[in-house]
Amino acid sequence: MAEVLDRHAELYKTLNDYAHAEPMLQRALDIRKKKLPPDSVELAQAENDLGELYTATGNFDQAQILLKTALDAREKKLGPDHQDVAETLEALGNYYRKTEKLAEAEQAYRRAVSIYGKTVGGDHPDYANAMESLAQLYAAKQQLDLAVPLLQRVLAIREKIFGPDHHDVAVSLDSIGLVEMQQAQFPQAITSYQRALKIWEKILGPENTELSADLSNLAMAYQNNQQASLAEPLYLRTLANDKKGLPPNSPDVGTDLHNLAMFYMLTKRPQESAAYYQEAIDYRTKVLGPNHPDTLETMRNYSMLLHNLNREAEAREFDKKIKAAETALKAAPAN
Repeated sequence: MAEVLDRHAELYKTLNDYAHAEPMLQRALDIRKKKLPPDSVELAQAENDLGELYTATGNFDQAQILLKTALDAREKKLGPDHQDVAETLEALGNYYRKTEKLAEAEQAYRRAVSIYGKTVGGDHPDYANAMESLAQLYAAKQQLDLAVPLLQRVLAIREKIFGPDHHDVAVSLDSIGLVEMQQAQFPQAITSYQRALKIWEKILGPENTELSADLSNLAMAYQNNQQASLAEPLYLRTLANDKKGLPPNSPDVGTDLHNLAMFYMLTKRPQESAAYYQEAIDYRTKVLGPNHPDTLETMRNYSMLLHNLNREAEAREFDKKIKAAETALKAAPAN
């Protein structure tokens, strides 16, 4: 029964449906606690799986307890260099990263990579996944000189194992594109995002909302590379896909409207910019509220546009609204 619950829960986890996965993993863990000794490897696996879920959902106290318990049991029963130990070390690395314990995260990831290299070898998906986690940590810390070679190695492994059009290859290309954007290497980022987008289109279809991140990133890369004519249709396509495929109250649509307004402002097309800023303000006010930081960001940008257009009377009236919203935001109780 516990194994069946595990399989169902893992399916839900792949869909990011943690609300359905959690009770199944908890029940599987409870069954094993009743039937197995406290240091058994089967119990450690259940603790690892539930700990990963708690990290993903922000239940960090429970995640830490479960993952450290699982690590202790696995090291005791299997030895410090077993593949299952590496699995829990990587999960702990994710927990440490999300809780801003970056030194501990790096140590856990590095040890996981080392163990996978000894056990499954340097051309295995688990080795690549752990190396990617370490590389993303370096990127988050702006240690790009350390991140780039690791991400390139991960891409090479995945291309060799899965072929050039696999889901995991697209994930690698997205990670590389992000770092290239951070380095202001916009032509290289364009190449990475173009290739990733083609893979996602094959897997998901051209109108899937999961393409929105890559469409927006590629648009920004074109824009920063002085290729505005190529960026504009991508921003418009992102908005069209999200309006069609997302719920009517999705904050992502507000982000798309804001991005288009910014694009038109920066490319000196004030009429289009003003129209999209107004739509973005209306949308974000409705979905997020008038005092939300994202709503305020759009309002401030629109005010800047009004001042640039010498529409001073409108700008002053709008600035009053911004000031009132900022005052309300400061007075609101912290979440």
